[in-house]
Amino acid sequence: MRKPFGTLTAALLLSTTLALPAQAANVAMGWSWYYTPTLADNLTARGNQVSVLQDYDAATLSAFDVFILDGTARANAAELDAFVYQGGTLILQPLSMRYAGITPGLSVAGGYHHMAHAESQPGIEVLADYDWLLEGVTLPAAGSATVGREVGTAFAEGATQVLEWEDGAALLGYRQYGAGTVIGFNVNLVTEDASPLDAEWSNRIVYNAIDAAAVSAVPEPATHAMLGAGLLALAAWRRRARDKQQEEISK
Repeated sequence: MRKPFGTLTAALLLSTTLALPAQAANVAMGWSWYYTPTLADNLTARGNQVSVLQDYDAATLSAFDVFILDGTARANAAELDAFVYQGGTLILQPLSMRYAGITPGLSVAGGYHHMAHAESQPGIEVLADYDWLLEGVTLPAAGSATVGREVGTAFAEGATQVLEWEDGAALLGYRQYGAGTVIGFNVNLVTEDASPLDAEWSNRIVYNAIDAAAVSAVPEPATHAMLGAGLLALAAWRRRARDKQQEEISK
């Protein structure tokens, strides 16, 4: 009996998935006087390469998959714009979303009113239940930690809205720009003097962003190799099925 096409497709997808290697990303962080290494340490422990940059140019940025911009670090909007447009992932931290020179393509949120430091964490409202950045994320209850964040920040027009603080301030959103992605994440993870958060939910969101960037950075020949491995596995499966069918006929 012929196997359904769906079974063959499943076999191909399974073998291709099994061939996927664990991907590590090359991550950079913008350095500031208030830098704390907690997030960098977490990312390194997951197998990523992490560099902390006090300064950078286009050539430097081209070596990275992801750039995390601490709001108190130097920002060169033109270079960051080119980095994202050419395929990079930029994660904007509090204060970095309000830089006057930020380009429209990098605009996720704005309208900053003031900065909250060591604030009891407000409640969180989900605006996009099934968004890829929320994969595996369990959001915390209000008051479960202290956080630093921008207050009064609103999503920019055209940005995908994922999470907001209960007072209406933008918390998490993103936009596609050129071949890349810019993510605005309004909770301090890097700046030491503004209550950097080291929590499973916020770390998981960053991991999701970085894992996606690492997969998209797999060179095209590697993609072809994985597909080829899947096709070879499917061919072997079909041969075994055909041989078994012949054995049953000859009985």
